[in-house]
Amino acid sequence: MVTNIKKQGSVQALQKIKTGNSVGPNDISVEVWTTLGETESRTNSRLCIDFGKENIIGSTFSRRYVFQISEFGACPKIPCNNGYYPIHEAAKNASSKTLEVFLAWGESRGCSRQEMISFYDSEGNVPLHSAVHGGDIKAVELCIKSGAKISIQQQDLSTPVHLACAQGATEIVKIMFKMQPEEKLPCLQSCDVQKMTPLHCAAMFDHPEIVEYLVSEGADINVMDKERRSPMLLAALRGGWRTVHTLIRLGADINIKDVNRRNVLHLVVMNGGRLEKFASEVSEAKSKESLLQLLNEKDINGCSPLHYASREGHIRSLENLIRLGACINLKNNNNESPLHFAARYGRYNTVRELLDSEKGTFIINESDGGGLTPLHIASQQGHTRVVQLLLNRGALLHRDHNGRNPLHLAAMNGYTQTIELLLSVHSHLLDQTDKDGNTALHLATMENQPNAIAFLLSVGCKLLYNQMDMNAIDYAIYYKFPEAALAMVTHEDRAEEILNLKSSKHPCVTLALIASMPRVFEAVQDKCITKANCKKDSKSFYIKYSFNSLQCSITTPDTEEDKPAPKREPLPALNAMVTHGRVELLAHPLSQKYLQMKWNSYGKYFHLANVTFYSVFLGFITGFASQLMQQDSDVVTPLANTTNMSHAEYVEHQKKLILAIRISPMMYISALAILVYIGINIFRESLQLYQQKFLYCMDPINLVTWLLYMSALIMVLPIFGGIMYDLQFSCASMTVFLSWFNLLLLLQRFDQVGIYVVMFLEILQTLIKVLMVFSILIIAFGLAFYILLSRGEHLSFKTIPMSLVRTFSMMLGEIDFLGTYVKPYYLTNDGQDRSFLPFPIPAFMILGLFMVLMPILLMNLLIGLAVGDIESVRRNAQLKRLAMQVVLHTELERKLPKFVLEKVDKMEIVEYPNDAKSKGYIF
Repeated sequence: MVTNIKKQGSVQALQKIKTGNSVGPNDISVEVWTTLGETESRTNSRLCIDFGKENIIGSTFSRRYVFQISEFGACPKIPCNNGYYPIHEAAKNASSKTLEVFLAWGESRGCSRQEMISFYDSEGNVPLHSAVHGGDIKAVELCIKSGAKISIQQQDLSTPVHLACAQGATEIVKIMFKMQPEEKLPCLQSCDVQKMTPLHCAAMFDHPEIVEYLVSEGADINVMDKERRSPMLLAALRGGWRTVHTLIRLGADINIKDVNRRNVLHLVVMNGGRLEKFASEVSEAKSKESLLQLLNEKDINGCSPLHYASREGHIRSLENLIRLGACINLKNNNNESPLHFAARYGRYNTVRELLDSEKGTFIINESDGGGLTPLHIASQQGHTRVVQLLLNRGALLHRDHNGRNPLHLAAMNGYTQTIELLLSVHSHLLDQTDKDGNTALHLATMENQPNAIAFLLSVGCKLLYNQMDMNAIDYAIYYKFPEAALAMVTHEDRAEEILNLKSSKHPCVTLALIASMPRVFEAVQDKCITKANCKKDSKSFYIKYSFNSLQCSITTPDTEEDKPAPKREPLPALNAMVTHGRVELLAHPLSQKYLQMKWNSYGKYFHLANVTFYSVFLGFITGFASQLMQQDSDVVTPLANTTNMSHAEYVEHQKKLILAIRISPMMYISALAILVYIGINIFRESLQLYQQKFLYCMDPINLVTWLLYMSALIMVLPIFGGIMYDLQFSCASMTVFLSWFNLLLLLQRFDQVGIYVVMFLEILQTLIKVLMVFSILIIAFGLAFYILLSRGEHLSFKTIPMSLVRTFSMMLGEIDFLGTYVKPYYLTNDGQDRSFLPFPIPAFMILGLFMVLMPILLMNLLIGLAVGDIESVRRNAQLKRLAMQVVLHTELERKLPKFVLEKVDKMEIVEYPNDAKSKGYIF
């Protein structure tokens, strides 16, 4: 009996019912049919309801299978997951026969018709609401006969009458009133959540037949909703003109105003209604005086119907309003007339119609609350045709309350065609200022209108300052408008003029751009590089670099009145790039070529002289150190019998021999030369320390320089006393090393080799940082080896410092596995070496861990850091070298006379990349 149970779902089973196939107990299980009230009831109930729509299925057939369903546990009181009952689906889908079957079946299941007809679904609808939605008159009749009230309300307080009126179902409304006449008046007076009556619903959707019927049945024709709209106002708002005319004929009050104080004429004009038809209906139903009373009434904004006709561009309504006698110069709350509205929204024909009226000449120059005339407003909105029309009709160039003319407003909004039109008629407007001294260029910049800025510059506007002593580019920089700034500083003809502007806000436009908008200045740099208009492989192909943007003159005024000549700051643009960290600007080809020009003009000569002077000092250092290590045979005491000497006595004797040096005249000369050089440079370094203060101490190269000078002094000073010390030789070694290392540092500024030196220092800096981090491992292994090997007579690990040094050397691969571990482990050491392994097992374990972590892992990490990112290192080194060149040239130009700089400095250079003879030719 249950062989095929669960082989098919309830939906498939119901399909069998629908197609007329027999369904027995073996086909559908109780579990499946109970889903009518659970997971699949939505689908199942729809299938059942569809029976009522099939011509081939009669009520007997439907009743047969509905009762067959009931045998398997279906319940009329259980909704689906969406909150719908089967009775609602039957009513909604216009299945009156199925609805009757469900009602009968419900009664057989102990659920009365009154109870079923009062079920609420998830939206608050009873079956009568659903039946009205479905539009089946018989279903509506059945619901009412079963006890449904036509005045019952759903969640939004709408009754079935509301729904029927909204749908235009006149017959359903009549049947509901006929079957329940006692509910007619309450329904006509009932309101939904928006305070709308059924008459509102019918009027809103333009159903004049129902409107007429409802009024005849006693509905209040002037009832108001939540927003104080009568049915006629609501119909006019929704464009229901048939309903509007019907309500006028039925005697609706045309003077009612909504919450915005708009009458029916406002709404008719706003929504494009036919004013002639409306006027004729009002004149016939009311009187012409009633219509005239509506013409000039104002709403809450002070706007008359003519204002809205002008705004929307309804030219026929405008003509009719003027013909009926509407006032064309009526002002709203903002003191705006209909002409202002038409100009604001670009209604060309409307403007022309208003100007052609009797009072057109009197309203053309009227101003609103802000002092704006129609010409101001049309220019502000960029309506060129309207501007042309107003100018042709004689509009005057008034100023608004801010002192701005129409050109100012057009520039503020970026309408170049309007600007061109205004200037073609009134060219004197170009440089006029408002109350704050702002020109059209100022205002266009404040509003970030690059097109207007470019146009104004092209027509020759002046670069004036306003009352705040600010020009246009100052505002672009202040508000950080890159588009506006770019339009000015890259202009074809006026860019150089703009870059040379100065103000109290910043000393130079170039410096302000570098500090605030580097991308804009990068575009300026791009513009300063021009290429020949020929093939790139041609010998006549050239690249011209113009340095005007980098050579802005910055002066530092003196506070004393007796010094009229201010100090000139050298290389201000490049120094600003270094100060603000503008790497992309410093690496730009223009900046690099500018530095190259400076280097070739004078930098390399001064630096070469400095290196030469230092090389002399280096020669004296090296010569003095070599003479310090040469012993004179007359001074050295012959060795005594050392057979019976202890090791300590022998070492002491050898130290005395080392210190027994004859001081030659050449050593005195070298010492004096070294002292002179050190004295000069200590004075120079002290001066730099005074000027740079804390920044001087942050440079490690300065520390190297001071160590060099101090060690050199300790090296040479003892010879003047005739006594040598151990410290002298130690300082000599340090002096020789630091002096030659300093020579390497001096080579950084040379183009060909400097990049390699800087790269070396960059990698050295990275190495030091890594070693500082991983020194923890060196200490860890050093202490471990000290504990495991110091008691085994291993001199390399006898003390903690020695153990740490030995551990560091082992990182380089010098492990000495045989001598330190193998022989001591097997006790095979020869001679006096008595080392052994006190703790062999942990010693070998720590050694194995050390070999994995330090020589293999850590060393490969260091190599990877040094080599793996070599391109990044090279790029950083290049930028660092450029920054050093900027500092070098800045220091030199501070010291060089002005006439020398003027002679060697160049404004531009031209390079011929394909012509070796002319390459780098300087103009």
